Amino acid sequence: MKNVFFEGRVLWSQIDANMHLRHSAYADFAAQARLQILESLGFNANLLEKLKIGPILFREELIYMREVRPSDTVLVTCELTSCRRDGSRWSFSQGLYRGDGVQAAQINVQGAWVDMEKRKLASLPEEWAAKFLEIPKSDHFILEEVPEKKQEIIKDKNTMTELEQKFEDAKKRVMELTEKPGNDVMLELYALNKQAIIGDINADKPAMFDFVAAAKYNAWTGKKGMSKEDAQQKYIEYVAGLFK
Repeated sequence: MKNVFFEGRVLWSQIDANMHLRHSAYADFAAQARLQILESLGFNANLLEKLKIGPILFREELIYMREVRPSDTVLVTCELTSCRRDGSRWSFSQGLYRGDGVQAAQINVQGAWVDMEKRKLASLPEEWAAKFLEIPKSDHFILEEVPEKKQEIIKDKNTMTELEQKFEDAKKRVMELTEKPGNDVMLELYALNKQAIIGDINADKPAMFDFVAAAKYNAWTGKKGMSKEDAQQKYIEYVAGLFK
């Protein structure tokens, strides 16, 4: 077992009426492992207060596999599965194991950093973004590019082709949908966007129980061989179809 960042005994206060570890305790153990990995890299409370930032979660998935009983020992692993170069967005895959080595749960989280004063999402300073990327990574880790909106600021709009401009406009138009698209639509948009920006998929197949990452992996893999220009055009046409 590698990349273990928390080990401790189950407390009586963490047991439910059925003599099992209560569900919220799984999330607590996972959060403690993430905090300890951050502290080991220097992301302690004093630094976060100085930078005026803090971590937040967008999504937390718990997959229960085996029961954990009173007085059991638990060990929690922690690995980065994806991260933007500026550290602004990230996701972790965590395994919770009993003392006998049996995996009891899989925890997958997606999150970001938030500016505590402006109350808006923020990126890490360059030095600390590099430090954050020292966290152990999964075999299928994906290093993502800087968010498109930030790229637009850097890139002179006058240098954009007509197709690129229409592609960027289509991504903005998606935000105008009156109803949230279904999972199939979101996966198609995700895959076309990745193919249009990066090209063919550059990540390994996700772990068995990381269902969300697997769905994204399969969707992006399905676009393999498509040129960036074709992916942009198909994205534009797909978005237009959503408004018909």
